[in-house]
Amino acid sequence: MPPVPPNFNRSYQGGASKHRAAPTTAVVGIFIILLLAAVQFAREFLLPVVVALLLFFVFVPLQRRALRIGLPGSVTAAALVLGLLVGIASIFFLLSGPVMEVANNLPDIVRDITARIEAARDVFLAIIQNFRAGAESDIPELRPASAVEGGSNGEDEEDDILMSTVSGALLYLTETPTIVAQVIFALVLLFFLLSSSDLIYLKIIQSFDGFAEKRAALTALREVERNLGGYLGTVSMINAGLGVSIGLAMWALGMPVPLLFAVLAFLLNFIPYLGAVMGILLASLVALLWFDTLSSVLMVAGVYLLLTSIEGQLITPAFLAKRLRMNTALVFLSVAFWAWMWSFLGMLIAVPILVALRVIAEQIPRWRVFANLLSGDPIRITKGTRRRR
Repeated sequence: MPPVPPNFNRSYQGGASKHRAAPTTAVVGIFIILLLAAVQFAREFLLPVVVALLLFFVFVPLQRRALRIGLPGSVTAAALVLGLLVGIASIFFLLSGPVMEVANNLPDIVRDITARIEAARDVFLAIIQNFRAGAESDIPELRPASAVEGGSNGEDEEDDILMSTVSGALLYLTETPTIVAQVIFALVLLFFLLSSSDLIYLKIIQSFDGFAEKRAALTALREVERNLGGYLGTVSMINAGLGVSIGLAMWALGMPVPLLFAVLAFLLNFIPYLGAVMGILLASLVALLWFDTLSSVLMVAGVYLLLTSIEGQLITPAFLAKRLRMNTALVFLSVAFWAWMWSFLGMLIAVPILVALRVIAEQIPRWRVFANLLSGDPIRITKGTRRRR
C-alpha cells in the first residue's frame, strides 16, 4: 500500500490563519496611532464639540421639563444658551481689568517674583541656621535683594526668565481669538442640540430593529442622560461652592483680585489631584509677591489646602453617588493623557469624558467588563454571582 501523503491543505490553512492574525493586529495598531494623531490635530474642532455634548446631557432634563409645561424647545434652548453666554461674558468682563493690568506690568512682575523667590530662599536658610544654632529670632521679612548684589550672571538669568515668560504670555494672547471662536461654536452647537433633542433621540432609536432593541436604546439614552448629567451638575455645584469659599477666604486674607482666585478654583477643581496642587502653588506665588512676611504666605497656602481638603474628603463623597466614583489610577492616567492631547482644556474635561465612557459601557453588555474596570466601587464576589457592596 503506498504511503499516504501529508495533508498539506490542513497545514496550509492553519498557517494562513496564523499569518492573517498578524496583519490584523498591525492594522489595528496603525489605526489607533492615526486616530490619536487625528484627535490631537483636530482639537480646535473636537474640543468645542465634546464640551457641547457634555453640556447637552446636563441641560437636556431642564429642556424636557420646559416642554412638559408647554414652552417651545427652541425658546428654552435659547434661554439656556443665552444664560451661559451672559455668565461667561460677565466673568471675562470682571477679570479683563486685572488680566490687562498683569499683562501691562508683566516684566516688573516677573522681576519681582524672581527676587522674592531668592529672598524666600534666604529666609528659609536663615531659619534653618537659627534652628541648628539653637538661637531664637524673629522670622525675617521677604525683602528682595537689590539688583546690584546679584551680579551680571543673575541679570542674565533674570532676562532669560523674563523673555520666556513674556513669550509664553504673548502666545496665549495670540490664541485668545481662537478660544473665543471655540466658545461661540460650542454654544451654537449646544443650542441646536437642545432645540432638536427629541428628534436626535428619535433618529437614534429608529436606527435599531425590533421593539426590544428600540426600548433598550431609549433606556440607555435615559441612563446616560441621568448619570452623566447628574455627575456634571453635582460636580459643577460643588466646584462653584468651593470657588465662592476660596474667593471669600482670599478676600479676608487681603489677597489681590479674590474673584480671580474664585474662578480659578472653580475651574481647577475639575482636575482631580493636580487641580488643588496647581491652585495652592498659584495662590502661594501671588502671596509671595504680595506680602512681606513668610507667615502670611503660609496662611494663604494653608487656608487654600484646608478648603480643598474639606471639599475632597467630606463634601464630594457625601453628595456624589457611590456608583459614579471612578478608579483613581485610571482617573490620573486620563488627566495626564488629555493634558498631553489637548493641554489645560483637556485636563478640565478628562474626568467627564471618563464618566461618559463608563456610563455608556454599562449599557452595552459586551463593554461591562470595561465599565467595571473604570469603576471605583469595590465588588464582592460570591458563589456564582457578583454584586456590589
